[in-house]
Amino acid sequence: MKRREELTFWERIYLPEVLKGLAVTNYHFFRNLTLHIAHAMGLAKAERAAATVAYPDERKVYPDHYRGSHRLTLREDGAVRCTSCFLCATACPAQCIYIEAGESPDPHVEKYPVRYEIDTLRCIYCGLCVEACPCDAIRMDTYVHPRIWGFDRKDFVETKEVLMHRSRVLAEKGRDGNMQEMLEWYREQEREVYNPERPELKTYTERGRPQHLRPAPAPEELPAVDRHHVAPGGK
Repeated sequence: MKRREELTFWERIYLPEVLKGLAVTNYHFFRNLTLHIAHAMGLAKAERAAATVAYPDERKVYPDHYRGSHRLTLREDGAVRCTSCFLCATACPAQCIYIEAGESPDPHVEKYPVRYEIDTLRCIYCGLCVEACPCDAIRMDTYVHPRIWGFDRKDFVETKEVLMHRSRVLAEKGRDGNMQEMLEWYREQEREVYNPERPELKTYTERGRPQHLRPAPAPEELPAVDRHHVAPGGK
């Protein structure tokens, strides 16, 4: 970086540099505006107007080192590789991993996770859980970003079944399998939720909740009693 005494007069007054920046900004603005108008008229379709990705119609391909949603790796017999050592939960700075251990049915394994849940609302996707795991049981190589659509906190808690399912999808459908499933889930939710003709829209967050945990219906309003009315035969 140049020291102040090494700068020229024009560099010290900053005006030429400001004009250069405005020239670059205006060039991209009018170029993109012209191309968008041409695209609307069916012209210059091969020329891309802007660098912004029009998600979800367009999707950016994530690089190999992208830290995406978590998955639990599986053994050859399909069982979860995790041994419930709690090192990932201990290393997690956001304390978003919950593990409930149980005795493993495999005599060669001491424990296995009866429950393994990740609260994605708290997770900061730092990857420390992956580094702490001694048996390569958790990874973040799913090439899919965290789910961003939900109507309740429980919609963002990923269970053991969800984390194991991502490994199966990755093995069966390849790199884009989990992304395709998530986009299909988005479309399904859009069909179910954004339908004004459905009266159950108000109770979306009640789906799957046990009956005894649902709020009790409001009691029927009793009719008012006319205290000035005298019953027949009354005094």
